Amino acid sequence: MEHVSLTLFSICLQAAIGIMVFVTIGRLINKDGVFKNAMFVAAGLGIIGLFSSMLHLGRPFKAFYALNQFASSWLSREIWFSGLFVGLTVLAVLVLIIKPQNKAIINGVSLVASAVGLAAIAVMSSVFTNSSVPFWQGGATFVEFYAAAISMGAIIFLFLSIGEAVKLKKLVAFSVVAAIIVQVVAVMPNLISLANSSNEAIIGSLAILNGLATVGILKWLFILIGAMLVVWVAKDEISPAMTNTVMVSALLLFVGQLVGRYMFYAAMVVGSGLS
Repeated sequence: MEHVSLTLFSICLQAAIGIMVFVTIGRLINKDGVFKNAMFVAAGLGIIGLFSSMLHLGRPFKAFYALNQFASSWLSREIWFSGLFVGLTVLAVLVLIIKPQNKAIINGVSLVASAVGLAAIAVMSSVFTNSSVPFWQGGATFVEFYAAAISMGAIIFLFLSIGEAVKLKKLVAFSVVAAIIVQVVAVMPNLISLANSSNEAIIGSLAILNGLATVGILKWLFILIGAMLVVWVAKDEISPAMTNTVMVSALLLFVGQLVGRYMFYAAMVVGSGLS
């Protein structure tokens, strides 16, 4: 159950952050763009993620006790940054509903929400790199989290805003492909390096991943096929067929990153202490 709640928290929140980043970019490039659906979904995913985060500690009310430990606890910082991002995203949506003509305010709040969200990903990554699980420690965790946010956020944004985001098709395709390339380049060498480790906790984590090898293959198939479809979409004109392709691409990328994140948490084997 804990792995599921952690997976939902990080994937939903990171997808929401990625969507808001591209909403912000979209509103700057397309002055007439509203991107209402994308903003609504970002707010919804953020709320789902924030609710799931309360299950981090086993007992939800413990999350409230962690709030006053900002100076010393990465978990406390994670709660604050995540909550602030979701609050700002919801605020942007409310302004969009109540005063849609106030584009400057919506753009400003969206920009701040995106900046806070990107910072939140760094904080979320630090929670795990500073944990007692050796497999989670290292720069690959940061790459995984940011790559997931950018790849999922970009393609979901395009799917939800296909009519308004015509000018952003190539940017979305480039962002998705670049994020996946960086993810592969960072993660694969890291796994090879870990395979040579004599640390018992790392050996245990890798044994768990070996048991999930088939799932891991599906993860990369989903992600790579989803990325290739984005490139294909970037070449075509808008049509019903293209919309369906974007939908499939978004689904594949989301599910692929979701499966990968579950494996990340499932490979938890505690070491002797912090590194």
